[in-house]
Amino acid sequence: MSVAETAGRIAAGRTLAPPVAGTCEVWLVPVRRRAAWAGLLGAEERERWQALGEGAAADTLLTSRAAQRLVVGRYLGVPPAEVAVERGCALCGAPRHGRPRVADAAFDFSVSHTREWLLIAVVGSGLIGADLDQLDADRDADGLAALTLTSAERAAYDRLPHSERPEAFLDAWVRKEAAMKLTGHGLSAPPAAIDVSTALATAPTVRDWPRAPLHLTQLAAPPAHRAALATTVPVTHVRRRALPE
Repeated sequence: MSVAETAGRIAAGRTLAPPVAGTCEVWLVPVRRRAAWAGLLGAEERERWQALGEGAAADTLLTSRAAQRLVVGRYLGVPPAEVAVERGCALCGAPRHGRPRVADAAFDFSVSHTREWLLIAVVGSGLIGADLDQLDADRDADGLAALTLTSAERAAYDRLPHSERPEAFLDAWVRKEAAMKLTGHGLSAPPAAIDVSTALATAPTVRDWPRAPLHLTQLAAPPAHRAALATTVPVTHVRRRALPE
């Protein structure tokens, strides 16, 4: 699928309309310590952040939870502190490990992060799952491919030169993760049962998998990263957004 990408910056405090059908708005936020953002955390989140100390995990938690409120608040037209993100699981009812969402919102969003970047993807029609991952020279791509690729995907993977396999594996993995995030299955769905070798993600043997097709879109990502979207409405346009620092 051809995806046109345009860059756009927005002024602080400006309310945004949800993206039109077929458009996904992607926010990339560098992961780093911003102590001023701590005021955007809920009480429980602030306790978790403080308990993590000064390390990378604390920076990731602060960046993710605060940026979600800053971004979602733009689309809701409310201050970030008033944004209530729900994370209940629609499949098992657990209160904290479901896909993030805002009740009665006219849009859907998905969140992913690495050590360096946070990605928030927003659509105004249908549902979305997004995944961002980082290339790792120590990752055993062949071993992971054997565990997570379908037989057809593995056959194509095995035909590649060894130098191309790490990137090929990660491209497949972010598509699978994006689809599993959209459906809410997460890793409870066997990745090897989800086929992402085409522009549609299919998983006929996975319980509660949607009958409607899930559309896959590869995203341009920061250096040494790979990213993908899964959506219930095809994405034909990606608009880049940036939070003011």
